[in-house]
Amino acid sequence: MSPPDHDLDGVERETHLVVDDTVVGRYHLYEAQPPAAELFVADVPAARAAEAVVAKLAGWNLTTTDESLASELITRGARSLRYYSLLTCDLASLDEVDVARRGFELEAQQLTPKFNPPPDLVTLIRGAYPPGHRDEELGTDDEIKLDVTRAVRGDRLGPLMPQSRLLLDAGRAVALAIVNRVPGVAPTGGVWLTDLCRDPDAKYAGLGRSLLIDVLKDCRDGGETSLSLAVTEGNRARELYESVGFSLVATTHKLRVPG
Repeated sequence: MSPPDHDLDGVERETHLVVDDTVVGRYHLYEAQPPAAELFVADVPAARAAEAVVAKLAGWNLTTTDESLASELITRGARSLRYYSLLTCDLASLDEVDVARRGFELEAQQLTPKFNPPPDLVTLIRGAYPPGHRDEELGTDDEIKLDVTRAVRGDRLGPLMPQSRLLLDAGRAVALAIVNRVPGVAPTGGVWLTDLCRDPDAKYAGLGRSLLIDVLKDCRDGGETSLSLAVTEGNRARELYESVGFSLVATTHKLRVPG
C-alpha cells in the first residue's frame, strides 16, 4: 500500500519523507509490490522517524543501516525480514584474482528470459539452501520455479544479464548464477548477483568460487564497473565473496512496516 503523498511514477529515485514541512528521513524509492524504501536515513531522532514511517509508509518494505531506527520500528510492530550485508566488488581490481580449475568438465547453459526451470534445478536449490541454512529454502517446488522464472524474465529485480548461466554435469543442474541489472546505482542498484549456488556434493568443492570468478570477469569484460550482492549475516558464503574482492558497504535490516 503506497501513501497518497508519494508518486510512484519512476522505478527508483531518491526521495524524502516529509511530515509537517519537516524532512523526517531520506530513502531510495523502489517501485515494487509492496513498495520499498531502500537505505532509509533518519534526519530526526529515531523514535520520531519510526512514528512517521509507520504512519506514512504502512505496509512497505524498508531497509536501513540505522540500528536505533530498526529497533524503534520493531517496537511499533514492524516485522524483521532479513539482516544482511551489502557487498560490492570493484571490477577493476580483478586482475590478480584467479582460481584453481580442478578440471571441472561441465556444460554451461546461458540463461535467457524464456528459460523454463527444470525439476532438477529445484533439487539443486534445495540442496544449496538445506534446513538449518541461514537462507533455508522454505518455498514449495512451484514457488521456487516461479522465483527463478521471475528473476530471468526481469520481473523481480530488473533485466537479466548475459553473464547468467546454469552449469550441467551430464545434463544435471549442479550450479547456478543469476545476474540482473537493478534500477539505480550500486550498491542498491546496478549489476547485481541475484543468486549463486552449487550442488553441495564434495566433488563440486570449489565450483562456486570458479563460477563466481567467471561471472566477475565476464561482467568486467562486458564493460561493467561493479557487481553488488546481499548476503545474510552468518552465511559463510560471505568469506567466499570477500576472498575474490567484494567489500562491505553496509550491514542492513530489512523490515516490513505494519499496516
